[in-house]
Formats: sequence, structure tokens, C-alpha cells
Amino acid sequence: VFLLFEAPADMARATGWVDTGLEAFLAVDFTSNPSNAITNPWWTMAPGTNALYFAEEDGECAWNLVEVLALTTDNFAGDYAGIDARVILDREWKDEDCQYDAFAEVWAYLSPEETTYDWYAQDADRNIWYLGEDTWDGDSGGSFIAGCDGAEAGIVMLGNPAKGAFYQQEFYAGEAEDWGKVLNFVPIDELNCLKIKEWNPLDPGHVEHKYYCSDGTAGQLLLIEELKGKTIIVNLIDSNVAAPPPPAGPPSP
Repeated sequence: VFLLFEAPADMARATGWVDTGLEAFLAVDFTSNPSNAITNPWWTMAPGTNALYFAEEDGECAWNLVEVLALTTDNFAGDYAGIDARVILDREWKDEDCQYDAFAEVWAYLSPEETTYDWYAQDADRNIWYLGEDTWDGDSGGSFIAGCDGAEAGIVMLGNPAKGAFYQQEFYAGEAEDWGKVLNFVPIDELNCLKIKEWNPLDPGHVEHKYYCSDGTAGQLLLIEELKGKTIIVNLIDSNVAAPPPPAGPPSP
């Protein structure tokens, strides 16, 4: 059971905890720069760009396309209403027999297993806040909107990450309770990379290590290690690929 939202300021300084509770959110400046412009140097989201990830497990191949749309939305609820967020489209295809060699073949012949719209906003310190998601993989489990039914925004990337800093990435009781912690800075392919541990108390034992790599001005998620039983490696294999049309229907909350 996590009671970190009640931690006093001296505990936060001592442990590296970053407060993402509602009072902390309301104290944040979203007005000095467009909040929908995600320019964080560790995870930069330029409209019109995309990233293609690939993983293989037990003869099954998974392709994951993350697209930064030109769309924005400010249709949030309660104290989060009016925050203008960037809309990200995240789709996953599963090729059960790994019969296709190219992503163009995958999306030509297979339907996505999961489709998610995510909403991100950046504050003046370039912290990236996560305001919810609309996801579908047969049901809408895990979907939430900041300000609705007790759901709160969290941080997915700090503007100035430091080793040991940890923070709640999202909160919707019983559905979305992910946490992140900065583990270290490591070199990969001559880039400086930020290694972040992510976990969810609702799924004990499932841990991910994500590596965000930057040249100092712009960055991208390069590698994911999924740890539960055995390690599954998710690699960034291409960027700005030809993409299938987005699904019909409004992507806003």
C-alpha cells in the first residue's frame, strides 16, 4: 500500500519522491510555453513523427507503433479542465507465427490487438504529465481521464531527472497506478541514456526498464526490458515509417 501522497516535504527531499498529487499539479506553470509542445530533451514528441518498436516471445512477434498526432485536446474534468494536451496514438499488432518480415505487411493483413490514445502535457520545467488514456483491446480496462471518478494525472518524464527520483505516473484506483524511478544514466550507441524503472502495484512482479536516449537537445525511447519470469526485449527499430490510417472516431477524452 502506497501512502506517498501524504509524505511531508522533508521526507520527499530525503527519499527523492516527486509529488504529483493534485495540489502539486495546481501549483505547476502550464502558461509560459504551450503545454501541448513536448520538447523534453529525454522524450521529445514532435507532431507528425512516429516510432516503431518490435519484440519477439515464444514464436510470437509484436509490433508497436507510437504516433505523435497533430491533434490536441483540453477536454479534461475538474481541476484538470482546460489543460491543453498532445494526443498520442499507440497501436500494437501481434503476428502469432512471425510470418511477416515487414511492418507494411503486418498492418496490411492484421488488425491491431490494442489501440490507445494517450494525452500528455508539458509544464514550464519540461516535466511531462500524463492526463489519461482511452484504450481498447476487447474492453476498455485501464482507461481513465484526469479529474473523472477520482483519477489524477502523473508524471512520465521529469524535466530534470536525477538518480533516485521516483514519482507516480498515473492514478485511477484499481485500474491505473503506475510508478517510475530514475535508476541511472548509461551510454548506448554513443548517446547518453536515462534508465527508468516502471512498475505497477496492481501487477506484482511485472517490472519494466525503459531507456530514453538523448543527444542533449532531443530524445526518444530506445529500448524496453520487460521483466516478469524471463526478460523480453522491446527495440526501437524504425522512426517515421509509413503508417496505416488512424481509426475512425474522436481521440479526445
